[in-house]
Amino acid sequence: MNITIGIVEDQHKIRENLVKRFNFYDDMDVNMLASNGEEALQILESKPEEEYPDIILMDIGLPGMSGIDTTAHVKAAYPDIDIMIQTVFEDDDRIFQSIQAGASGYLLKDDSIEKYVHAIRDMKKGGAPISSSVASRLLKRVRNTETKAVDPEKALAEKFSITKREMDILNGIVKDLTEHQIADNLFISPHTVRTHIKNIYKKLHVHSRASAVKIALQNGFMS
Repeated sequence: MNITIGIVEDQHKIRENLVKRFNFYDDMDVNMLASNGEEALQILESKPEEEYPDIILMDIGLPGMSGIDTTAHVKAAYPDIDIMIQTVFEDDDRIFQSIQAGASGYLLKDDSIEKYVHAIRDMKKGGAPISSSVASRLLKRVRNTETKAVDPEKALAEKFSITKREMDILNGIVKDLTEHQIADNLFISPHTVRTHIKNIYKKLHVHSRASAVKIALQNGFMS
């Protein structure tokens, strides 16, 4: 069964060159050509579902609506259509944004037609063809993003200038522990606990345990 392909590319020569090259492969069938994102969406709206392309080769640097925005619109309206991003250079930021928008693969425009065909066949089988160099950089970026993710307790402490010891006390309050239980857990006196609680109330601008717990939970604090 043939793989139907849509090409969204603003440069006429590149579009036509891809069509000519795909014609040499019996299982490749280009059934959609568009010069920009707006035109691509109009063509898809006019097509019956059985004529949707299986895969769209999406230029990332389209005039008007960008390839990233077009990808997001296509995936929202036609989730079964796979998007293969194509561009002239490896731009980590835009590749990452494209994947977030719903793209499943990535190719450089100067890649060989053999690589295009292999990637398209792989994507049709459910793969996500991205070069190993790009994949490793994206994985590193995801890990860095996870590492930099906001810690709710740290954010709460910074927002209200709460000390580490006061956070320990607040944790006990959220767990509904008594002053004596908190004191035993932290190896301090109940009097010290009460002093910390007064300071916590002052910093949170509250006057009761219930209010302190409410503020803590509203700010993402997890006991």
